[in-house]
Amino acid sequence: MIDVYDVAIIGMGAVGTATGFLLAEFTNVQSLLFLEKENSVGRIASDRRTNSQTRHPFGGELNYTPEVMKTIKRYSDMIPSYANSEYGRGHDILKRTKSGMVLAVGKNEKDYLRKKFHDTVKPVFPDAELMENREGIAKLEPYIVRGRKKDEDIGIIKLQADMVDFGELAKSFQDNASKHQDKKINVKFNTKVEQIEDVPDGYDLRTKNGESFSARYVVVSAGSYTLSLAKQLGLGGDYVAFPVAGKFFTSKPVINGKVYTFEEEGVPFAATHADREWDGAVTRYGPTATPTLMFEKNKPDMKEFIDNLDPVLLDTIISKKTIRNIMLKNIAYSLPVVGRRLFWKYEARKIVPSIPYADLKPAPEFGGVRTVGINKRTRELKLGEFTLPEVPQDGVNICANMAPSPGASGSLGIAYKNVLKITRALGLDFDDEKFTKVFGTLPAV
Repeated sequence: MIDVYDVAIIGMGAVGTATGFLLAEFTNVQSLLFLEKENSVGRIASDRRTNSQTRHPFGGELNYTPEVMKTIKRYSDMIPSYANSEYGRGHDILKRTKSGMVLAVGKNEKDYLRKKFHDTVKPVFPDAELMENREGIAKLEPYIVRGRKKDEDIGIIKLQADMVDFGELAKSFQDNASKHQDKKINVKFNTKVEQIEDVPDGYDLRTKNGESFSARYVVVSAGSYTLSLAKQLGLGGDYVAFPVAGKFFTSKPVINGKVYTFEEEGVPFAATHADREWDGAVTRYGPTATPTLMFEKNKPDMKEFIDNLDPVLLDTIISKKTIRNIMLKNIAYSLPVVGRRLFWKYEARKIVPSIPYADLKPAPEFGGVRTVGINKRTRELKLGEFTLPEVPQDGVNICANMAPSPGASGSLGIAYKNVLKITRALGLDFDDEKFTKVFGTLPAV
């Protein structure tokens, strides 16, 4: 007999576990199933070794439009509220850095920095400061100035940046959800869902190891595999997945916080930045952004690759000049021997001019794969998260979350949107009063 649940959640990263936590804690859902193909929570995109540990936005993401920055900030601000509440107790989730900034080098970048400061950053972050004085910059991050040519023009937007261990955040969500002994909550690790079938009373889920489950509502937050699972149900046909590998380099610790560099608005990849590692042991530089055949780091999946093949992928990379140039540059950074030197010359030294080549080391222990969605009709690359179906459909009890960076930063907001759809579909109640005691206000959706 198939085990039946109100809600099944596929994928236990930050978004999936946040959805489960909100359902268990703030609704009258009676049964909840978590399914995760790894052996513990937050092992892929949420693991702090695979991402930059940045709570986005902090104002340094010049590729964000003002609307995107405002939206993500509303959701991201829920993380400190959660981490500092009783729910975050006992979990090392959040750290405040000594400094945060976005760096512009040269006249053209400085002109753009000033414009973005006034148009995008200052309206969202009132405490942000535009600084063009080297002495002031050096007090925040000495190595940004040390060894730099005197005639090289620089400026920064001074900000406050937080570090988040998104893997620990996901673990805390699952721990808090599992405390509800009054509800049927089941967590299944080492359980990869391979098939989702639409049936009269909901959905049947079949796993690689032969198990079957049934649920009235299904949330798919399976990282790079979300789109292919959604397509089994006829969703996301207008999209193709674009997997991008991010790699890092490290040096001795020379950065106090987070130093982001210039990136054009609308580009779905962050420019190179330098970050203090969680334990302070090294400074991390990256990530690169290179097209890859893999959907997860060091895990080739030929079936997924073949199923995802589409001429739109190549056409988009070739036809969009900005994307093409970013890809070519980052492919060069991945070349044996010469790639490291090129990255040192054009990226690392832009941030830390005095860094010796010998000090910059490849860091294979860091990095991962992120999947960007490309709309096949418009050739648009989606910046950040989106959910399928994009427009609610009667009888379609599915939320499929595509949530590459900065998805984890908005995990609670994305989860809140999921839960609103679930409560409406299943006739559940949501405890607004209890929720606002923790998070202050209800997020705008």
